[in-house]
Amino acid sequence: MEHFADHCAVCHGNDGSGDTTFGKGLYPKPPDLRARQSQEKTDGELYYTIENGVRLSGMPAFGEQANPSDISTWHLVLFIRHLPNLTATELNEMERLNPKTEQERQEEQEEQEFLRGDDSQAQHSKTNLN
Repeated sequence: MEHFADHCAVCHGNDGSGDTTFGKGLYPKPPDLRARQSQEKTDGELYYTIENGVRLSGMPAFGEQANPSDISTWHLVLFIRHLPNLTATELNEMERLNPKTEQERQEEQEEQEFLRGDDSQAQHSKTNLN
């Protein structure tokens, strides 16, 4: 789930629908990984697509970037199989795992500091903006 949220969801969406800002701009569009057509692919076909990508599309080959410490492509295949059954809790967790911009990280940090009662950093940021 973590690897999918961090590396795949930008195009495929946390839920596998392919309905993302990036996905809408790609041709061909990323497939809905929850759909029957995707789910009927063999494990080997899914593995091959992840490892080798799809030529002349937005799907890169991730096999070339493989590192023994990285999550296994087979784990991603298993996760793709699970996409039609994602729970609301899992979707919320994936949203937390999605890549964040530096500004989003800063805002989250300021929010956490505020919630802990330490708003000196937030006050400092506001002062710098004015």
